Amino acid sequence: MDTVLVVEDDEVHRDALARTLRRHGFAVRTASGVQQANQVVRHRLPMGAVVDLRLEDGDGLEVVRMLSLRAPLCRIIVLTGFGSIPAAVEAVKNGAIDFRTKPTTPEEIVAAMRKALSQPLPATQLEDVERQHIQRALKGTDGNVSLAARRLGLHRRTLQRKLQRLEGPKEVNPEEDEPIERSDD
Repeated sequence: MDTVLVVEDDEVHRDALARTLRRHGFAVRTASGVQQANQVVRHRLPMGAVVDLRLEDGDGLEVVRMLSLRAPLCRIIVLTGFGSIPAAVEAVKNGAIDFRTKPTTPEEIVAAMRKALSQPLPATQLEDVERQHIQRALKGTDGNVSLAARRLGLHRRTLQRKLQRLEGPKEVNPEEDEPIERSDD
């Protein structure tokens, strides 16, 4: 169950959105402002967040920046009653993936959150380093997976699984240990 943080200073709107998200299967944490959002995130990192741009104790962009640093995989939707193109650009530059102007129904937010959470996660730096290291090993062995696996100190099947995870699924001929060329003719 994905955890979604709702940061909204309007109690009625916050509670309605939280109820709707729970009804649709999300675990929900709520905060009325920047300080509460910081406290909530210390205890559990959310996978998604809905953040109002104007909060009583600060700017919602502070929450977006904080989430981008502490929970880099969190998908953030920014809500505001005062939408503008510069505000949307600023929100996206700071880590938001969606920017919506009020009035917005809770059901629209649920749909946007489901869409956001269905997107593939961005590669982490560690995955990038691992991918580059494996690619160098494969290049140094002219694509021979068995030889590359030995040089990397891995079992051939372990390397194949890593390749699938890092580069997407590829069919491998188990007798030759080489990728099967696919023709889309």
